[in-house]
Amino acid sequence: MLNDRIAMMALTSLPSLDCTDTKLHQLARVVAHYYDAELGKVGLGTTQYSLLTEVLSHGPMRPCDLAEAMSLSPSTLTRSLKPLIVTGWLALAPGIDGRTRSVSITAAGRRKCAEGLPRWNSAQARVHQLLGGRNVSAMHALLEDCSARMSATNP
Repeated sequence: MLNDRIAMMALTSLPSLDCTDTKLHQLARVVAHYYDAELGKVGLGTTQYSLLTEVLSHGPMRPCDLAEAMSLSPSTLTRSLKPLIVTGWLALAPGIDGRTRSVSITAAGRRKCAEGLPRWNSAQARVHQLLGGRNVSAMHALLEDCSARMSATNP
């Protein structure tokens, strides 16, 4: 009981500033809704489409390199890859030295990417329309700057 009161006092004494993490997640969820709704029409989620296009763009790659390129943890990548491998859109094979593995896109995965592209373009156009071109440009520049600053001082 005393611990509950102390915890509540600590919470009520927090400054009434907006939490940057919360704001970023809120925007990301709202934006993702548009992409997921469009990509869902062809049986894809945003993360699935991103994984397919990343592997398509960069060719076969080690899972650790794919995780790094997409800023995903290895465990998140593993969970996200499984359904794409099961559907036959991606393949996991031995890597060049026998100790590693390599993720590659299959012919079915290429077709799924092509099927998803008009849906992704539609979502992109709608989000840009809703936000406004000037805001999108400013947001992209700001996010790139913030990412660079945060990466330079990564704990």
